Amino acid sequence: MMKMLGVMALVLSAGVAQAQSGKIAVVDTAEVFQKMPQRQVVANQLQKEFENRVKEVQKLEADGRTFVEKQQKDMAFMNDQQKADAQKKLNEMQGAYVQKRRSLEEDQARREHEERQKMLARIKTAIDEITKAQGLELVIERGAAIYVSPSLDITEQVISKVSK
Repeated sequence: MMKMLGVMALVLSAGVAQAQSGKIAVVDTAEVFQKMPQRQVVANQLQKEFENRVKEVQKLEADGRTFVEKQQKDMAFMNDQQKADAQKKLNEMQGAYVQKRRSLEEDQARREHEERQKMLARIKTAIDEITKAQGLELVIERGAAIYVSPSLDITEQVISKVSK
């Protein structure tokens, strides 16, 4: 029985020693993403890409407000047919606005997602390169660990690599 316990202790201590000898690192991908210089470039690019459509939607909104204000002022002087025509026109304007705004928001979200995926792929590539160069066996997300020694954190290295 004593020999059996001794062998189990030896096996367990060998497993712990082996785990300690393995190279482990952590990376905070959210921080890397936030500090990427490409992030601002992409944001500016997307803003420029959708600038005309945003202006168009803003114009539709302003036109609708102007129309409503004018109709409220003129309402007392309008007959039933004019009121019905005004309501029909307002409904059409509102429908066009909602459709264009929704389409714009969907397209913006799709493009932002595409660009985000490209940046995340770049981060993944940088992590893979650092992992290979340093002979790391395991890289985990910083948020998955309660405590990590700063010496195990490769976040700044990844930021440096993706910034090139």
